[in-house]
Amino acid sequence: MYLAQKKIKNQTHFFIRSTYKDGPYLKSKEVFNLGTNPSRFIIYPGGNAYYFDEIIQETLAKSGLYPTQDELDEIFWEFLKPEIQRVVKGFQRTSKKPTTDYSLETNKKVHLFDKRRIHYLKFASTDQRNIHSLPDKFFKSLFNKSRDEIEQYFITQERILKPHELKAYVYTIFELQRFFRRYTVQHPHYLNRDKMDGFFMDAICQLNDDKTFWVGMDSHKSLHDYLIRYVIMYFDHDFPGYSPFQDYLNDFRNRHRVHSPPKSIRIKMEDASRLFETSWEKLKKMDLRSFNQLYRKLALKHHPDQGGDATIFIQLTEIYGKLLSKKKK
Repeated sequence: MYLAQKKIKNQTHFFIRSTYKDGPYLKSKEVFNLGTNPSRFIIYPGGNAYYFDEIIQETLAKSGLYPTQDELDEIFWEFLKPEIQRVVKGFQRTSKKPTTDYSLETNKKVHLFDKRRIHYLKFASTDQRNIHSLPDKFFKSLFNKSRDEIEQYFITQERILKPHELKAYVYTIFELQRFFRRYTVQHPHYLNRDKMDGFFMDAICQLNDDKTFWVGMDSHKSLHDYLIRYVIMYFDHDFPGYSPFQDYLNDFRNRHRVHSPPKSIRIKMEDASRLFETSWEKLKKMDLRSFNQLYRKLALKHHPDQGGDATIFIQLTEIYGKLLSKKKK
């Protein structure tokens, strides 16, 4: 069992889900809807005591699940009162988990994209040349999990990332450095932004279409919800230690090279006006705060979770990232 979360109409809803085996595949099923406030299922009779509403265990039992107190504690941990967490943490039992077969055959089930995410979250390094020499146990947290459980695991683990690390994280896990010279592995902020944006969109679309990655999950035509967060991470943030000087030189050179924008640029202007529902002149004059507010309003409108069009959402976010870098100068 594991705790899952999903954005529905701009609110985070929580669920208890369970991984089960269906033939050769591992799949997930929803066994209890916790709503937007799971803490309402925690009852405090007094002192440091607490217990969980009986309806949870009764409902889980109907699905053949009989969780221990420790398993329920793990699911509800972040919703316990802080003072209770401090007390419980000092008395937590270290339960012995069953041993796992870390054979090469088992390790082959770990997708390379998952390995890259685990590597960065543990080492915070863009250099992953040693990833294939790591022992199988390094990835044990991903064994015997369905794709949905793995994605929920990463949503939780990615909370440790600071805002200035997010773009480097996406740059690394999608291996964007493979499109450039080797020295750029440690210096992604020197790369051509437009080219990198294109490579990123190609990489995320390839992963979206990778059937070996989404084994056990329903097929999808648009960009998967679990990948949309990486689009936001990429376009909403910048690399740490980035100097805008090179962008300034490039912009100066381009502005003096031609007197009118070429057709491809004019099309982007038209796209920007259409997607942001305002004129190009207003977009250019808009301050950074107003621009961000407009983007968030439209992103919410077109977000697939809100019933919007995933293609429009991606186009909007891509143009937003390009305009944002110019406005920051």
